Amino acid sequence: MPASPAESTSRAWVRAAAAVWIGIAAFLAVRLSGLAQDDFFITYRYAWNLAAGNGFVFNAGERVFGLTDPGIGLLLAALHFVTRLPIPALGSAVTGAALAGIALLVLLEGRDRCRTTEAVVGGTLVVSSSYLWLNQGAGVFLAVLLLLLAARLADRSLWISGLLAGAAVWMRPDAVVGVGLLGLLLWIERRRLPWAYAFAGTAVIAAGALAAWAYFGSVVPNTLAAKNAMAAVIPAGSESWAGGRFWARSFPILPRHWGAQWRWIAALGLLGHGVLLAKGGRMIRLLALFSLALAVAYPLLDVPFFTWYIVPSAIAVLYGLAFLAGAAGRMSGRRTAAVAVGLLLLLPVFVSLVPASWRWCRNHNWQRHLRTYREAALWIRGHSAPADEIAYVEIGVLAFYSERTVVDLMGLVTPEAIPYVEVGDLVGAFLARPARFVVFHSRGRMLPLLNRRWFQSAYEQVARFEEGEDRELTVYRRLPGSRIRPPRKPKK
Repeated sequence: MPASPAESTSRAWVRAAAAVWIGIAAFLAVRLSGLAQDDFFITYRYAWNLAAGNGFVFNAGERVFGLTDPGIGLLLAALHFVTRLPIPALGSAVTGAALAGIALLVLLEGRDRCRTTEAVVGGTLVVSSSYLWLNQGAGVFLAVLLLLLAARLADRSLWISGLLAGAAVWMRPDAVVGVGLLGLLLWIERRRLPWAYAFAGTAVIAAGALAAWAYFGSVVPNTLAAKNAMAAVIPAGSESWAGGRFWARSFPILPRHWGAQWRWIAALGLLGHGVLLAKGGRMIRLLALFSLALAVAYPLLDVPFFTWYIVPSAIAVLYGLAFLAGAAGRMSGRRTAAVAVGLLLLLPVFVSLVPASWRWCRNHNWQRHLRTYREAALWIRGHSAPADEIAYVEIGVLAFYSERTVVDLMGLVTPEAIPYVEVGDLVGAFLARPARFVVFHSRGRMLPLLNRRWFQSAYEQVARFEEGEDRELTVYRRLPGSRIRPPRKPKK
């Protein structure tokens, strides 16, 4: 039976929007290729080692569960093994594909709910958002995509829905909140427990947990204890980055991506959550509920702030803004008035968010210190033996490009450092596992070690990298036959 004119128009909208989103995602994936934050290079290092035959590890021979997104690490390893493309570039491509996929899924449901325009506007904001691209390489994008896909396919098969939802937890552990929320939505809709969904989801999550236990000896990523130790040593107050200060940590960051009107954007987007819940279908409601649940849970659980933690909330805020404008416009009655009201509510987007996001995407050339880390890592790789170790506090880029073992003085992949991190004893963490190479960056944290007399007599400066604005990176190498202090217990 031929499609009606309305159906043909609807399909044309979907095809056109999908084409535009794929184009935007592809452009930004190429433009920002490999320019991920340091933490995601930890995942890249795991993926590289696996593809190279060294096992799913950060340092060869050390089975430490040092990443929170093992699913994307496994995916990147497989993609690299097949394509031989650089893993950082693949991380950018996967992020772009996930964002386009999220936008397309929401558009399909928006069309079903007669909210096509809102879904197109929201999807375009999401795919082109510089804040989201700041976090490229994170597993959270695939986690959100899998949760939405699970919600979309639940009517076809609860088993498939459960498998997809469970896989989202492999991409990001806190996706388990989304798994539970989707189960609750299905229970309310069907008025009976979705046993097939629950069984399939639990089986996938349990399989991942058992695999982690068998391989790493733990089902909980070591990063959780390390980040909690980092947060614990920061005094309460304005410098704290956990608990009640969790959301305050986003305040200096959001203006760079949402512009001067970021408060209005956040407020309107939060208000729009109500519209998402009232007018959305299962997928859109899940997105809103997942956003709200994480927004409340992180501060209550005293979780330290990282920009990728609030990605689901940022996605929901952008959609909430679009759906709020659409709802307000529809309430005004006539089409001309509806368009005017909708555009008025979207004014902060046009004058603040879009220009700020575009400026960031156009000008972003990686953070200066990460470029310096890569330069130093390549120098060390050319002036060291494969068995040499490097000690530092930011390890992703340094380890990925140096291809050397890195001792993490913050404990993310070096568990023995965590007791020292808990009391702020960086010197003790170093003495527990002294390395031949030590990296110092003027942005801080390594001075307590460098100021020790025994360090100054045991290590020599071998390379220096100027960064501008009185910032620099220095590489130190241990002198042959030199002696340092023996390991000791942690102390403040």
